[in-house]
Amino acid sequence: MARAADAGDILADLRVTHCPACDQMLKTAHAPDHCFVCHQHLPEAPEVEGLGVVRLRFEQDRLKGELKEADDLLDVLRRDVEKQASEARSAEETLRSIEVELGPARQAVAAIAQADVSAIDIALGQAAERAKQMDRVTAALELGKALTDQVQALEERMRPLSDKVDEALRAIDFDAAAQWLEDGMNAYLGALNHERPLTWKHSRVEIDLTRSTVSFRIGRKKWQGALGGTDTLYFLMAYHYGLLSLSPRSQTHYPGLAIIDVPGEFSGESIGDKENFIVQPFIDLLKDEPFEGAQLIITGASFTGLIGVNVQTQTHVHVA
Repeated sequence: MARAADAGDILADLRVTHCPACDQMLKTAHAPDHCFVCHQHLPEAPEVEGLGVVRLRFEQDRLKGELKEADDLLDVLRRDVEKQASEARSAEETLRSIEVELGPARQAVAAIAQADVSAIDIALGQAAERAKQMDRVTAALELGKALTDQVQALEERMRPLSDKVDEALRAIDFDAAAQWLEDGMNAYLGALNHERPLTWKHSRVEIDLTRSTVSFRIGRKKWQGALGGTDTLYFLMAYHYGLLSLSPRSQTHYPGLAIIDVPGEFSGESIGDKENFIVQPFIDLLKDEPFEGAQLIITGASFTGLIGVNVQTQTHVHVA
């Protein structure tokens, strides 16, 4: 404001030389007591200058008052800040003193609190694990329910087939089927006795056949307990012979093929000298017309002198 007053004093003597609208130089042909720009009558000069000075002085006084109020407010705020800082320092000192006094008590309580915290942590861990286990059990139950639903749906689809199977099983004569296999096995053992009398000295083979089980007996004993090493070999060969003998019967669905690998030793006894003897009943069986197209593939150590068979000698040793 002071600079504005000084500028007014300096610029008061300057006159307008050009029109502010068209920037042409103004002519001085005018009455001295009129404004040469607006041609209005000029007031007394001291009156105009006095108005400006009074206005500037008023503004300066007002601003100075506001500045003084601001300085006073700053002083009040500065004193408050100093007071608050002093109180903060005092509070910090008091806090440090309390912290020092609480040190021994905290150490004493820490040992007790640590055990409690550890127990709480363990309990929380156990609870969390139980919750996870329950989630796993729930998931397993849901999976079980879904699988049960699928099983039930499949059972519903299978029920017509199961009824047909049950009906077919009810129509099967298991006693007749067991008798066919018995006849085949006993025919083989009879053929052995024909080749070499008194080879089979035991009772007939008897078979009990049901829908879900099958058992073989020699007389009244189970075959495992009634037979020794060589007799077991004869029994197993009789089993294959009995199955192969079922080939002509369409209702048995046996494929007419038997593949037998005769070991070099059976139950500690060499069977090389028995190979032709145990194979001959198969050769005689397959000569019959009902067995045309049936085949027996059997391996052994010699098979020398067999008639009516195709013998292939293997010389390469395959190591497992």
